[in-house]
Amino acid sequence: MKHQHKSANWQYESIQSKSASYQPYHTADRLAGLELKMEHLIRAIEVNNELLRTIQEQQNRVCTNGGGSVIVRM
Repeated sequence: MKHQHKSANWQYESIQSKSASYQPYHTADRLAGLELKMEHLIRAIEVNNELLRTIQEQQNRVCTNGGGSVIVRM
């Protein structure tokens, strides 16, 4: 177990030292990209919620023969 733990630390330290050389230049770009992705995700969730509300409203209405609607609660 101890050997595996040291091996895992070595891999982490190796990755960390490689990323440290370019980190200052790419961090701002990566954060900007993540912020843009989050904005897109939030907008997609908002659109999805609107669609779900519309579907729910439509499912709660049952058309009758007279052309009116009856609200049905489930």
